[in-house]
Amino acid sequence: MQLDHDITPNSGSAFKAGYACPCGCHPEVTYEQGAMPAHEGCCCGNQFAVGPSASDTLMPAEGFRPEVQAFTAPWGEALEAAWLVGPSVHGPTPEGDQGSTADESGAGDPDASIDPVCGMTVDRAVAHEKGLHSTHEGREYLFCGRGCKLEFGDDPGRYLDPSYVPSM
Repeated sequence: MQLDHDITPNSGSAFKAGYACPCGCHPEVTYEQGAMPAHEGCCCGNQFAVGPSASDTLMPAEGFRPEVQAFTAPWGEALEAAWLVGPSVHGPTPEGDQGSTADESGAGDPDASIDPVCGMTVDRAVAHEKGLHSTHEGREYLFCGRGCKLEFGDDPGRYLDPSYVPSM
């Protein structure tokens, strides 16, 4: 299976690279000319890296397989887009617990919350440490990854609507 990536130049010496993860998220990194490979993890455990020998920088994990695509940077440098791809699904969604806020528990764990976008259980401390939280109308929401946080920020009403069912 080949995974498609998008390259968007930022400047003459940098670009953004992203892809549509099979789980539905859209991980994205910024790579600058001459830098070490840039990494982004997905909520489903997949890993994405862009840069020279990017595939060498991914951390092997049981049940995940590597995918590599060579491409040429806008300035002519040969680079890799590399993935470690696993089952590509979000964590289990507890029944009736979608859209939980940080002050509500997730899956019975007092240190967890439910991502309102994908329904995945999120550890509160990890979400705060990684900046994966947002406040909307005075309530805090926690997210499994950057993609879900960005999607929520674009249209919080969609994800807070009681009829919304996480589909990632």
